[in-house]
Amino acid sequence: MEASVSAIAGADRIKSNIQGMKGWLKLLGIVQIVAGILQALTLFGIFWAWLPIWLGIILNGAANKAGEYVEKGDEQALEEFTGKLKLYFIINGVMMIISLAVVALALMVLGLLAILGVISLPSLMENFWD
Repeated sequence: MEASVSAIAGADRIKSNIQGMKGWLKLLGIVQIVAGILQALTLFGIFWAWLPIWLGIILNGAANKAGEYVEKGDEQALEEFTGKLKLYFIINGVMMIISLAVVALALMVLGLLAILGVISLPSLMENFWD
């Protein structure tokens, strides 16, 4: 008996947490979509503007499934809610790994250019004084 009361209280806390997440997920989803639209208006942003729009759609979908779970207690909605959050975090994780790799590559290229600049400096100085 005590275990079932504890399980019910735990389920209520989970529903309360999910209810609290719903508004924030909607807000972040809308902000992501707007950011993607603004990026699409720039020259280079058009190439990756679809990504924040897609992430915003995923977050809005997760918020809708969160509301459905809280209102109806539908386990399928809970599964879809967590699946959408999982997808969102996987995409963000992959984006972060790619960003770190691009930054590392850019730093290596800049370092190489700096070394080449230092190596060629004496010959440039000779040409300058002639």
